[in-house]
Amino acid sequence: MRTTRLVQYPFIVGQRATALFAFLTLLAWCGTSTAGHEPLPRQAVGQQVVDEPFASDHVLVRVRKGCTQATTADGDPTFRTLNGIGDFNLSRVMKVVGVSEIKTALAEPAKQVEIAAALGLDRWYKVSIAPGSNASTVADLLRASWDGFELCEVDGIGGLADLPDDPSFPSQYPLLNTGQNGGTVGADIRAPSAWSITSSNPTIIIALLDSGVFPHTELAGRILPGRNIPLGTTNTSDVCGGHGTHVAGLMAGQGGNGVGVAGLCWDALILPVVIVNPCTGLESYVADGLVWAVDNGADLINMSLQYNVGSDYLYTAVQYVAAQGVPMIAATGNSNASVAYPAKWDETIAVAGSNRFDLRYSLSNYGPEVDLTAPGESVYSLALANGYSTRSGTSMSAPHVTGTVALMRAVYPTMSASAIRGVLMQTARDLIPSGFDHFTGAGVIDAGSAVAMALSMNPGPADMNGDGVVDGADITAFFSQWGSCVACDCTGDFNHDCSVDATDLALLLSSWSM
Repeated sequence: MRTTRLVQYPFIVGQRATALFAFLTLLAWCGTSTAGHEPLPRQAVGQQVVDEPFASDHVLVRVRKGCTQATTADGDPTFRTLNGIGDFNLSRVMKVVGVSEIKTALAEPAKQVEIAAALGLDRWYKVSIAPGSNASTVADLLRASWDGFELCEVDGIGGLADLPDDPSFPSQYPLLNTGQNGGTVGADIRAPSAWSITSSNPTIIIALLDSGVFPHTELAGRILPGRNIPLGTTNTSDVCGGHGTHVAGLMAGQGGNGVGVAGLCWDALILPVVIVNPCTGLESYVADGLVWAVDNGADLINMSLQYNVGSDYLYTAVQYVAAQGVPMIAATGNSNASVAYPAKWDETIAVAGSNRFDLRYSLSNYGPEVDLTAPGESVYSLALANGYSTRSGTSMSAPHVTGTVALMRAVYPTMSASAIRGVLMQTARDLIPSGFDHFTGAGVIDAGSAVAMALSMNPGPADMNGDGVVDGADITAFFSQWGSCVACDCTGDFNHDCSVDATDLALLLSSWSM
C-alpha cells in the first residue's frame, strides 16, 4: 500500500502553515540551532519508502514566470526571483535536502514554443537530490520554502500495461470471432466491415510510446527513425521482451500478404518512442516522449502504459499534445483498480479490456474515466525475431482502438480528436453491465461502424478544421492561405493547382453547412 504523504501538493494551505512546516522540518533535520555549524551534508533526506511509485533521486518543479536558475556564491544550484524575496531561504533549504543539480525537465526543447510557454511546459525543471531520499517530503519542503514555485512534485514510476503471456491463442479473435477456442461468436471489433471500406492509410504516423519495436517483416519499410528517451539516443530496439513489437502489430501489421497476422491499418507508419528501460520508467520519460512525438510529426499516439502518480508535468505534456489536435489512446491498466495515468485524463481516449466472450477482462482497471473497451485477453500478434506470440492486458486493447482511428482518419483525414472520440463511443457495442458504465465505458469498439460513420460525416476538404461542418472558421482558415501555394501543400488548394484562389473558394462555398 502507498504511504500517506505529509502534505498534498500543489499546496492548498496558507503561507503561514507552509512556512511553519518548512521551519519545523528544518529544525528536525538540522537541530535547534545552526549557528557555528555547517548545514547537513548532501545525503538522503528521510528514507524512501520502497513501494512508493516514484523516483527517489529527483523531484520535478515548475517555477513562476520570471524565475530563473542560478548559482550561489558557494557554487550550489538554486533559483532566483526578480526581486530576490525568499531566495536565501530557498538556497539554504536546497542545500539541506541535498540538491546537486538543476536542469530543464524537457530533454529537448518543445518546437511549438508558444504553446509550451502558454502551458508553462518550459518552466519545468528536474531537481536532483541524493538517491534514496524521500522525494515526496522533499517536494513538500521545497514548495513550502519559496513562493517562486508553482508546483513541486514527485516523478512517478510505472510500466507497460502488460501481463505475462497466457497460453498461445492461434487466431485473431478480436478482429473476427467465429467461436474459436470456445469463444462467443461475434465477440470482436468487426474489423472485416472496416476493411470493406478501407484497410489503408499509408501516410499516417502513429507514435508508439512503448518499449521500442523489432524490425519485423510484417512492419518492413514502415518503422520511422524514433527516439529512446531514457538513454537520449536514436536506438529504438524493443527492450522489454517484445511488448512494443506486439502492440505495433495490432495497429499496423501488414494484412493481405498471405503470412502472419493482420493489423487494423495494414500500411500505417510507426514512430517508435522508447519510454522505459527496460520495462519500467519515469512519468517524465512519458512526458518527454509525448512532446518529442508530436514535435516530430505524430498524427496519432498509442500509450499502452500505466502509471499511478499522474504528475502535473506529465499532464502538461498531455495538454501540449491535445492543443495540437493529436488523438491520444491510452490503456486503463491491469490492476483491477482505478484507471491509471495517462488514461485517467480527459484528453486521452481511455481503453479498458474485454475477452473472447464479450465480457470484461478481469484485471482491467475501471472508473468513470473509461471511454471504450477492446479485446485485451489472449491476443495474438507480432513478437521478437520475426515471431508471433499471445499476450494479455489492456496494452493489447488500446492498439485496437488506435488502428481503428487510423482507418477513420483515412476516410476523414481532418476529423478532430473530439469527433473521433464521439464516433467511437456512439458506435460501440454495449456490454454487460448495460448502458454506459465504469467497467466497459460505452462498450467494445465496432471498427466497421466507426469507419462508416466517419466516412459519412466527411464534408470533404472544405472542412479545414475537421469539426464536421463547413462554416466561418473554415473560410477564415481558407483566406489565410489565399494566393500562390509555394510548396503545393496548402489545405485550401482543393483542386491541387498550387494556388488558393477563386476556384477553390467556389468549391468551399458549395460545401457550406446551412
